Amino acid sequence: MINAMKIVGGLLLGLSLHGCATYKPVPEGYTGPVAVVADSGTPGDGRKSVIFAMMDVDGQAISTSFGASASASYGQGASLTTRFIARPVPAKPMKVRLKGSHITGAPIHAMASQIAGTFFSVEGVVDFTPVAGGSYVVKGELKKGASSVWIEDRATGLPVTEKIVEK
Repeated sequence: MINAMKIVGGLLLGLSLHGCATYKPVPEGYTGPVAVVADSGTPGDGRKSVIFAMMDVDGQAISTSFGASASASYGQGASLTTRFIARPVPAKPMKVRLKGSHITGAPIHAMASQIAGTFFSVEGVVDFTPVAGGSYVVKGELKKGASSVWIEDRATGLPVTEKIVEK
């Protein structure tokens, strides 16, 4: 039974990560100006966390804290090891998809939280123009009927994109 659970877990992890993290916003050999964008959130209780992340750049999937957390949690049963990542991006106008969501160590916990009304998620696409050398962080809030996500300047704490608000 345990081996079957490991196989199913591995398949679910593989499916959840399929196609992710293949695109690098700053390709090898790029010599232009860059900025850094970090995901954020709260680690939670070891079974459920909150993540605010940049999911793709100009329609191309990138490495995210959702994928990093899933990889770090593989083989731990229902336990969740939350990982927050940052990545360089070119300092040029782009469209980025942002997501704010709860994440759990096991799909059954996500379903139970959704049924209980304690699992929130919001996502959408915004225009973003990072400044060369800038440092940014994806921020947000998750609450019933009013979840939102945006990018802010790490130095000033001010939003630099529009806020994506749950509808």
